[in-house]
Amino acid sequence: MEDNKPRYIEALHTAPITFDLEELGIDFNKVEDYDIKYGDLTVTFKDGTVKTYTNGDVGDVDYKYAYKETIYDSNWFEVGESDNG
Repeated sequence: MEDNKPRYIEALHTAPITFDLEELGIDFNKVEDYDIKYGDLTVTFKDGTVKTYTNGDVGDVDYKYAYKETIYDSNWFEVGESDNG
């Protein structure tokens, strides 16, 4: 059937964002919870205080090898994948 013929190969790469807790003055023993969304670190402290930290150290994307490659047909249904990680 022609519908399963591979048409697209999608390669996924990672880019790290590092938040230096010492530099930000965060004592992790006082952290109740944290969340990272859109590159911002939001920390909820045990005393109820919530702080958001932006502009972590954004690393470079290593395009040499993808950590995952997926093959899709013309309807974007997956027909194969490779896990390089």
